[in-house]
Amino acid sequence: MERINRRISVGLAVQLLSCSCSYFCTAIDTITFSNFIRDPETIISNGSVFRWDFSALVILTNRYVGIWYNDTHSTVIWVANRNKPLNDSSGIVTISEDGNLLLLNGQEEVLWSSTVENSVTKPKTAAQLLDSGNLVLSDT
Repeated sequence: MERINRRISVGLAVQLLSCSCSYFCTAIDTITFSNFIRDPETIISNGSVFRWDFSALVILTNRYVGIWYNDTHSTVIWVANRNKPLNDSSGIVTISEDGNLLLLNGQEEVLWSSTVENSVTKPKTAAQLLDSGNLVLSDT
C-alpha cells in the first residue's frame, strides 16, 4: 500500500510540475488592454523569430523596450525609448484610452507612445509582434 501511495505522489508531483512549466513557458505575441507587459516580461512572435522586451544595452542600469531577434546574439532591430531609458525595472507597456501603445515608468510617466490617431477605445486595440519583425497596432 505504501508503494502505491508513493507512486501516486510522485506521479502527481510530475504532473503538477509539467503543468506549471507549460504555464510559465507559454509565450504570447500580443498585448491588449487587459494583457499588458511589465519588465521583465516578453512577447515573442508566433514563430519565435522576434521578441519585444525590456533590455539593457550599454549601461546596465538603463532599460530599453524594443524588438530583437530572438536568438542567442540578441541583435537589436528597433528601440522605442532610446532617448528616454528607464532607470530601473518598473517599466510597463500598455494600451492607452485612445488606443495607443505606451511605455510607462514606475511613476506612470509616458516615456514613449505610438502616437497613432484613431477613434478606437483601448479595449478594442491590440499590438501584435509578427514574424516579419513588425509590431502591428490594430483593432481586435
